[in-house]
Amino acid sequence: MRKSNGIDMRELVLPVISLGSAGMEKPDFADVAEWIGKHTGRAADITTYQLDRLFSWQTGVDEPAAGGEFYAPRICSAFGAENQKITQEFTLELDEIAEDFRFIPKKTSFSLPSFSSLELEDFYFHDDDEFAENGINAFKKLTRELRDRDVQKIILHAKEPSELELELLTGRKYLWKTTVEHLEAVLETTRDLVLPCEDIGYLAELFDSYDIRNLYLLDATADAVSIALELFDKEYLYSAGYAPANADEFYWKNLSKLKIPVEKC
Repeated sequence: MRKSNGIDMRELVLPVISLGSAGMEKPDFADVAEWIGKHTGRAADITTYQLDRLFSWQTGVDEPAAGGEFYAPRICSAFGAENQKITQEFTLELDEIAEDFRFIPKKTSFSLPSFSSLELEDFYFHDDDEFAENGINAFKKLTRELRDRDVQKIILHAKEPSELELELLTGRKYLWKTTVEHLEAVLETTRDLVLPCEDIGYLAELFDSYDIRNLYLLDATADAVSIALELFDKEYLYSAGYAPANADEFYWKNLSKLKIPVEKC
């Protein structure tokens, strides 16, 4: 406890929630080779390597999450896509994903790019609506399979989520991360909000218009948390992180060090 201008203060530490990792643009090939050497005889590739390494760096995180946008090739492969092209009905081949689960503890969250973010091309349905409906339903089946493997929560990343995605992939087991332009669309189907701290100025307007249950402040700062505390009780506030491309373990360590001075009750 400390005092500021004669007022008793304490330090508030928010739970740190991982939203996954963007991935590695230039992996350290020496580390990749060493990692592969430790897993000789197992099915593993650069995606598996990133899944394991990026997850292992999430020290000090209260709710770590495997995966992220780098996991897109694995999903495309499961759907039967070749070079981003769908040339047949959507499949759901889970062998490679099942192998990846050897590196993920149970009750862990899983971060995925949304169906719309996969940027798949339709060479089979020849109808945008039918393509999207079949693809999103395949994606929903995938998320069910993940939950059957004890995934705690599925975090979905989308720059521009479609209405059908938001309608079909909703509930407490899903958490959407999107751009500020599409936050209102997300809040039409969920009460959980991921908000970058640089967009904290939008919070009051969103709070007035929607019933928000939990607020996940992305890359939270003390100033952003202080503003959020004017609208939310601390029990509904979380410090969220999504490791940018080529970030290392220090990203998570720095995030977990955030302490916010608040007036002692």
